Amino acid sequence: MKKLYYLIWSDSILSFKKYHPTREDWKMAIFLLNTWINALNLWILFIWLKYFDLLNVSLIRVELFPGDMLDKFVSFSLVFALPFGLLNYFLIFYKDRYKRILIKYPSPPQRCAFIYSTVITLGAFITAILYGLLT
Repeated sequence: MKKLYYLIWSDSILSFKKYHPTREDWKMAIFLLNTWINALNLWILFIWLKYFDLLNVSLIRVELFPGDMLDKFVSFSLVFALPFGLLNYFLIFYKDRYKRILIKYPSPPQRCAFIYSTVITLGAFITAILYGLLT
């Protein structure tokens, strides 16, 4: 599992640098993208666990903004994205660990990060539709 995680990160970094060689903010862009994809992955898991009454994780109630959408976004971010943000930071970027990962996995399978991101995004979309229809 760890190898797959690092392969996806290696492919993300190498692909981003290949297609955007002049961008200086590549670390933040890849960090945010992978963190949100991981958060969606966890959300899919928790939605199905909730549907089958195995586990019910409620969002943290946040009331900072007028309206409901921004509060739900912040709640989602705190529950699902923050843990992965911390994990990704310490496993990938802390003390430039990504350099060692790129040395260890210099040629990951082509487009594995893109495939993973696409599958998770489609899975989240399908899960949202199915969960809405089934409940």
